[in-house]
Amino acid sequence: MQSIIKLFSDHGTFVMPDALTYIFSKEKPDDFAAFLIKNLREYPLFLALDIIKDIEDSTQELTETPMTIPPQTPASPLPPVEKTIEKEFQKKMLSKIYSKPSFPKEINEEEDEEDTEEEQPQQEEKKPLQPLDIKTVKSWKPIARDYDSEVRIITDITGKRTSEGTTQDFVNLFRDRYQGIRKILTTQRREIAQFIPINRIKKTMVDVQLIGIVKNVKTTHNGHRLIEIEDETGSATLMALKSNTEIMQLANEVMFDEVIGVVGKISKNKDLIIVQNIIFPDIKMHQDRKRIEPPLCVAFLSDIHIGSKMFMDAEWNAFLRWINGDLGNSRQRDVANKLKYLVVPGDLVDGIGIYPNQEKELSISNIYDQYKALAKHFEYIPDHVTILLQPGNHDAVRPAEPQPAFEKEIRDLFSGKEFIFIGNPSYFSLHGVNILSYHGQSLLDYSTNIQYLNYNQPTEVMKLMLKKRHLAPTYGGYTPLAPEHEDYMLINQVPDIFVTGHVHTLSIDNYRGVILINASSWQSQTSYQKMMNFVPDSAKLPLVDLKTGNATSMDFSKTST
Repeated sequence: MQSIIKLFSDHGTFVMPDALTYIFSKEKPDDFAAFLIKNLREYPLFLALDIIKDIEDSTQELTETPMTIPPQTPASPLPPVEKTIEKEFQKKMLSKIYSKPSFPKEINEEEDEEDTEEEQPQQEEKKPLQPLDIKTVKSWKPIARDYDSEVRIITDITGKRTSEGTTQDFVNLFRDRYQGIRKILTTQRREIAQFIPINRIKKTMVDVQLIGIVKNVKTTHNGHRLIEIEDETGSATLMALKSNTEIMQLANEVMFDEVIGVVGKISKNKDLIIVQNIIFPDIKMHQDRKRIEPPLCVAFLSDIHIGSKMFMDAEWNAFLRWINGDLGNSRQRDVANKLKYLVVPGDLVDGIGIYPNQEKELSISNIYDQYKALAKHFEYIPDHVTILLQPGNHDAVRPAEPQPAFEKEIRDLFSGKEFIFIGNPSYFSLHGVNILSYHGQSLLDYSTNIQYLNYNQPTEVMKLMLKKRHLAPTYGGYTPLAPEHEDYMLINQVPDIFVTGHVHTLSIDNYRGVILINASSWQSQTSYQKMMNFVPDSAKLPLVDLKTGNATSMDFSKTST
């Protein structure tokens, strides 16, 4: 029994008594537990019996009805119907990818001796890190060396975890979310200033203003949109009429578990509220962009994926040469001259067991060796550059967000310059410029639940995150969420720069004065990306000049050492 409980607890999941009894009713409980781990879409805080039954039913359906993968044509734009089919296919593939455990249990060498022997001829030997010959450029004297770093962590989960997996933890999380968004709505959105608690709605009323957390969303047979919201006093059912195109567009952006404001009219039957407007908290129309006096820059170096066979060695080495003043034209060298900070928004390494058959695409099969290799690469970065390291879903931290910073065992591998370890997400400032850094796993939840969004266009999703003032509202999606007492995914403060990674695409944009950046990657196309018809935009380095506020990028994809 203890071995099965430990198997689930290693992933942060508590097994309910009835579920544990059911597991032990099986002929081979340990094998059945491993089967459940393999087929969990995500790791819930509580493993209940109904979840187990759903897994059994769904896997039986897959066995009876094999899925046929539709042919893809990446070069041709898809018409609307085919685009919808492709999006549904991507959803299925994402579900398969995110059903795998983040860190598999160790293999019993005796039990799997035959399999190991068969696979050995296919394994490639790990090549040792080759020393990089970086020339010393005598004329290169970086301005950034003359300035001390000024980093202030504002909001971060690290060292503040409170969740014990109790029901009260969930209550605390959603209460904090509701109160936080309600405060933004009532202080910044005049349209909802006269809201009332749901239990004070009277049938004699005509117009109402409400603030609630979304409990359910569905489309009726007639094409209307039904939204059920609740607050601390009760629940109410809203209807967005399909005849009102503007309201339907807003209603189609509503997601489970987010907090919205609603202006509506009581229906004739007094059982519904007809939506007149949906109020998202949003940010003000224009943010005053902060600038600093020192001529310093920050670069965003996401999704490095050390340990993958698809890691882009030549392009990475070109980056290292550039940051040492040994590559680029005069303008590019000037940017390197002013570079003071490197922010790494997650997926430092490729990890182990993140997606099916990943082991076939690994050049380094031990996760700690992957971090050692990365630390060795970072030795080539000049010591005046401050590096902020943040975990992602491929890294060796808990899968559930918010993720704390790396444990001491990994932190101790990095030395020789200033390394700052932050959680995911993290809100911090560099010389007074506020930055919200989030790895970005929920980009998939947003893009698969809202029809017009596409994770190939991450900054469009980020605009909606700012509009909703929340990074990951939906519990139970692709993004596992931990019920902390404070909602660290809430965007309480509006940043000057908002950066994500995860989707391996360079994108730079602006929303109401906030610089939006998705920070590319350093890994070429994997087998699963190819299957999903996704071509990464890799080896690009976005940068922001902290003095001017200008955002640009360096392209190393066509450069080699």
